[in-house]
Amino acid sequence: MTPLAASLRGVYRAYPQPFWVLWVGTLINRIGEFVVPLLGFYLTSERHMGISEVSLILSMLGVGRFVAEALSGPVSDRLGSTPTMMLALGGGAAVLLALPAAPGFGGLLLGALAFSLLTAMYKPAASSAVAAMTTGGQRTRAYNLLYWAVNVGTSVAPALGGWLSGFSFRLLFWLDAATMAAYALLLGLFGARNVRPGRKSGRGPSLLPRDALLWRFCLASLLFALTYHSYRMLALVFVQQGLTAVQYGQALSVNGLLVVGLGLPLGHVTSRSDHPRWQVWGAALLGAGFLIHAFAHTFALHVLAVCIWSLGEIVSYSIGKSITAELACPELRATYIGLVGSMSGLATLLAPLLGGFLLARYGNAPLWLTVAGLAFAAALVFWRLEGALEQRRGENEQRAALSAPRT
Repeated sequence: MTPLAASLRGVYRAYPQPFWVLWVGTLINRIGEFVVPLLGFYLTSERHMGISEVSLILSMLGVGRFVAEALSGPVSDRLGSTPTMMLALGGGAAVLLALPAAPGFGGLLLGALAFSLLTAMYKPAASSAVAAMTTGGQRTRAYNLLYWAVNVGTSVAPALGGWLSGFSFRLLFWLDAATMAAYALLLGLFGARNVRPGRKSGRGPSLLPRDALLWRFCLASLLFALTYHSYRMLALVFVQQGLTAVQYGQALSVNGLLVVGLGLPLGHVTSRSDHPRWQVWGAALLGAGFLIHAFAHTFALHVLAVCIWSLGEIVSYSIGKSITAELACPELRATYIGLVGSMSGLATLLAPLLGGFLLARYGNAPLWLTVAGLAFAAALVFWRLEGALEQRRGENEQRAALSAPRT
């Protein structure tokens, strides 16, 4: 057996089979995620809608994610991860099949909202399932493996979808729905059996838990997400500075290449210590990258900025999922994951509004200085929470050890 084959075999054996069902299903689903990246083109070219109508329909994707991730956590905690994921994937596939036939603006608006509400239910359930299968540094590496699969799919899907759209836009909806249905079928046949979280603490799922540490962590996550999602303003800045759409695409492709190329090795490094300090460094790198955009007037400097904030994205994601999963006892895990995840959905709504206002009113440099400041504020909050996060982790690990069945 070659060293590479032995290494891959070791990685495979490090996780239970249900995890690899999630991993394979994620890869299939993300490679087939054609509709969302190309929805704007479809609405413009095929349905002949104006910019304001298209913007409102696309905004429903953010609204649905913000609402559904917050609400679906308790659903997953009560029903279990596997049924929730299958509901999200199967329901999303059904909406995709119906969406091309939606009548007019109103139908498409409601369809986009329904699709987002259903599919966003998947994320808290999937993250909770991974947390239930893993512990410690292994958990961090597991989340990073899924993150890598997501980004491989994200890199492939837009290009493949663009090529397929040359045959038929309707084909995109069919194939995207087929990959979602295939993933749901995989979960039903080979996924983890549905074990509902225990109720030994006497607490059931709560929509808004009374936990000050959770809400402070949500604040830091929102500040981080507002910074990250502000990258969408880069297209407008490129236009103002006379840079081309091709250069904009090349700059963003650097982000995808770095995530795919460095995601696994950096994730392995962070998992060795598995310390919350990595999230502080991730937020600081994110801020440093966006700070460079404030002073960049050449394509090369903008690419340098993208490289730095991409490293921040990788480092923060590698540890962030584990910290979120370990904030809660098992019976509330999906609820906590959903609430923290909903901060990213909220940021997808707020970041373009804030960024557009700052860019129109004050210009390029004040926009990026403000955005960088949000990231540095996130780093400060994460740093202040380190001690409390470590204490909470220890308490939940001790509680899990005491409640584990004795052999």
